[in-house]
Amino acid sequence: MQIHSIDLSVTRRSFLSAVSAAGGAFALGCVFEAAGQSPSAASVPLNAWVVIEPGNLVKLIVSQAEIGQGIATTMPAVIADELGADWSRVRFENSPTDPAYRNPRLNWQFTGNSESTTSFFDLMREMGAGAREMLISAASDRLKAPASALRAERSRVTHPQSGRSLSFADLAADAAKKAPPRNPPLKPASQWTLMGKALPRVDTAEKVNGKAVFGIDFRVPNMAYASVKTCPVFGGKVASVDRSSIAGMPGVIGIVDIPNGVAVAAESWWQAHQAVQELKVAWENGANASVNSAALNEQYKQAMATDGWLTVHQAGDKSAFGQRYPTNLSAEYESQFMAHATMEPMNCTASVTAEGCDIWAPTQGQEMTRVVLAQVLGLPPDKVRVSRTYVGGAFGRRLVADFAVQAALVSKAVGRPAKVVWSREEDMRHDFYRPAVANRLAAGIDEFGRVRTLYHQVASPSILQYVYPSGIQPGFDPSCVEGMLETRYEIPNTKVDFKLLKVGVPTSVLRTTGYGPNLFAIESFIDELANLSGKDPYLYRRDLLSKDERALRVLDLAAEKSHWRDPLKPGHYRGIAFCEAFRTLTCHVVELSVNGNVIHIHQVTAVGDAGNTLDPGISANSFEGGVAWGLTCAMKSEITFADGGTVQSNFHDYPVVRMFEMPPVEVYFVESGARPLGGVGEVGPVTVIPALTNAIFAATGVRYRSLPLSRFGLTLA
Repeated sequence: MQIHSIDLSVTRRSFLSAVSAAGGAFALGCVFEAAGQSPSAASVPLNAWVVIEPGNLVKLIVSQAEIGQGIATTMPAVIADELGADWSRVRFENSPTDPAYRNPRLNWQFTGNSESTTSFFDLMREMGAGAREMLISAASDRLKAPASALRAERSRVTHPQSGRSLSFADLAADAAKKAPPRNPPLKPASQWTLMGKALPRVDTAEKVNGKAVFGIDFRVPNMAYASVKTCPVFGGKVASVDRSSIAGMPGVIGIVDIPNGVAVAAESWWQAHQAVQELKVAWENGANASVNSAALNEQYKQAMATDGWLTVHQAGDKSAFGQRYPTNLSAEYESQFMAHATMEPMNCTASVTAEGCDIWAPTQGQEMTRVVLAQVLGLPPDKVRVSRTYVGGAFGRRLVADFAVQAALVSKAVGRPAKVVWSREEDMRHDFYRPAVANRLAAGIDEFGRVRTLYHQVASPSILQYVYPSGIQPGFDPSCVEGMLETRYEIPNTKVDFKLLKVGVPTSVLRTTGYGPNLFAIESFIDELANLSGKDPYLYRRDLLSKDERALRVLDLAAEKSHWRDPLKPGHYRGIAFCEAFRTLTCHVVELSVNGNVIHIHQVTAVGDAGNTLDPGISANSFEGGVAWGLTCAMKSEITFADGGTVQSNFHDYPVVRMFEMPPVEVYFVESGARPLGGVGEVGPVTVIPALTNAIFAATGVRYRSLPLSRFGLTLA
């Protein structure tokens, strides 16, 4: 077992200053390119992921969207390590939309659900190792030496015995003629030089010096701009448009019909936005005009109080749930609707011509975008070309292709390339929201204080309907029960019931998916059971995990690094939470004090075990950002509804955690070697939320079962 301890004391300001002073040296000579650049005539692809270029450069293809999670560094590092490439002479290019770059587990090209490492790790190693073996085979022919006597290192194949060597560029043409090997040998961890190391991110320099091209930055010649106005009621549509209301406004090219609304195209985005605000539109509100938060809350209450549950999991003795126990505990928990609130609003550039459709977008759903646009435009899928830009925050929102459809329709209508950019208000009010979730847990406890039964009920709208509809079964969305089936606690009899709700609000995936609300409920309930038993919350969990060595290593390390057994300062209290989510084990400890309604978080300790930590620095960044996300979910974030639409419009009424509210965070990793590897992009927020509410209970004796805590007047110091 190996533990990485990550020091996060460096400030963002000092880091950016250091990068700027280094003139971009942190990029280690790497270059990150968009898809679609013309390859050199001498470029030689060895497979879909590895291209050898003149000057002995190695180009590696990145199939996953870089959305801040660092995958544009981590994934190529895996390939380069197996390949034996000189990391300082590697450059990267975004993949096109192509079956070769589909998720090998789900057979779909997308970025999300912490799938990148889990699903691509083995494939990336095989692609790097396969290309390496092809180069070694070519070198064996040229050097007249057995392949077993050759080594691929720093982008050269060397014969150590004689000292002779050939560059990858020298060998590429011959190597490309070799048949790709099946099951190429993979390097043992002891030979890794990049995997497991904290590498400087390849995108840092561009993002610091302003050269990074996000979707909102992308330009093509002769491009029109468009701003959109969508019906304020979910599912409503245009009844009529008074086109004369913007007649004569400067720069206006035209008004374009789009699903559920209109777009105004102009010569600049500001002209388009000013015009669309002035445009008079009459709406046909439709069936959802009466949707409001009070009615939705009542719908959830009725769902929890009535029959019609679908049992989706049962383990142990079914009859155990009909028995009477000396002690029983039941509690209900609520998590509210949330927006994605990406820093970069939805945007897309499209060019629709007789030859097809080109899309440049900050998208997570590259293949979904192609499929949807092919249907909308009546084109064969191969006539829709989708290129990814950098992405300014995604969190699941950019899996949906609605903004790309708008851009394509505008381009087709005006006969030239067009960029659609949403206003912040449009972005906030026309999201596909994280659904509100209602949980009920009930436990039967025997005379020895042991939990014999755990019954979990969850009511939620669909999460997957807009992004992975084939994953939904009649009456059941499996993403809605995430976290319930993976529990590692030793409880002999468990049952999970689900009720799929239909609400007049568009809902979809958001970072943590079902794990977030469900594990808030589970880990709060485990804490309530510990309190009922009179046991320490950490030791209570330890008893439930007593036969799970991997889980105990994570739990015990969190207790050790947070000094759980040491006396606390006067007025300080701790809370703890543990889980498995996205195939990663994680534990958070929150230390805080409470002054009236003000919560002062003094320290957050996080421990994760993803099997192997491919990049401890980037993984620690994900956990640190996860704390900020989790605290925002716990303390602040709530979308409410009135008159069929969203009330909130911007960050003034949908606040997020600010820098002055952010606590110190320490992150540690356990290297268990478990397979498949877990993800770290989404797990970071999951257990910090119940760890926070459990700490508040320890401090105040008040158990908060509904989020966000701003509902109760609580704020962060």
